[in-house]
Amino acid sequence: MTAGEIEEYFPAIKGRFEITSEPDEEYNCIAWSVNDTKQWWWPTPPGQKKWPGKYWPPGIPHDETLEAFTALYECLSFGICSDRGFEPEYDKIAIYADLNGVVTHAARWWQEDRGWSSKLGEENDICHHVLESLEGPAYGSVFQIMRRARALR
Repeated sequence: MTAGEIEEYFPAIKGRFEITSEPDEEYNCIAWSVNDTKQWWWPTPPGQKKWPGKYWPPGIPHDETLEAFTALYECLSFGICSDRGFEPEYDKIAIYADLNGVVTHAARWWQEDRGWSSKLGEENDICHHVLESLEGPAYGSVFQIMRRARALR
């Protein structure tokens, strides 16, 4: 996507982001949020055939609810928090959902203090400085913030 297309798709982002990668269909926002650029993370609905390159951890419900995605991140040592800001000792995840509670997107804040980072479907990765810049018809709103302690280096 071009910068203009991103601004058209996410009107609240205008001028408050930078493109940080080329489009890549190998991974999505959920994979990006856990630092995996080799596969697409998304639950396969019951009865639907799993497709190559798609991953969902065992034991996590196969649905698109906030509860299922919270369980996903909890199994990766994230816990619920309310602070959306940078905390140097934590990696953070923001989970977006629509008004029906269907998860639509996740953003991450990892290892830097530049802002939130998102993978836009099969398109680019971007750095956006506030979570609200992606809120709207495409992704809904931020429903959950989670964090985990950073590993000591």
